[in-house]
Amino acid sequence: MKTNQENALNALLASASITEAAQKCGLSEKTLRRYLDDADFQKEFRAARRMVFEQNIVRLQSLHTGAVDALERNLNCENPSVEVRAAQIILEGNRKDFETLDILERLEAIENEHNKQIEANGKSNNHRR
Repeated sequence: MKTNQENALNALLASASITEAAQKCGLSEKTLRRYLDDADFQKEFRAARRMVFEQNIVRLQSLHTGAVDALERNLNCENPSVEVRAAQIILEGNRKDFETLDILERLEAIENEHNKQIEANGKSNNHRR
């Protein structure tokens, strides 16, 4: 990747718009749009964006304990509206967690069944030879 493209990539990652990114890296919006139309640049941009996203997830995960502690404190803070809001947040989070686990279990079952079918088809094809 060329230096201008690297600068454009970094600017795009750190900006809310193409206009802002163009200003940050000193290139025209037209140039950035041309880069974004390029398959290789798109691939690099998606990989870099995913890496930033994954880093943010790690940062958020490190904050979970403190967030849960704050919610737990607010369940018994003697301010009814705060206690109710903390309870709502906890219950909603638990519901989403349960749904996610359910989806993951279903996906795993589908993948296992799919793999069994692939294995069965492979064995059937080997016996025919």
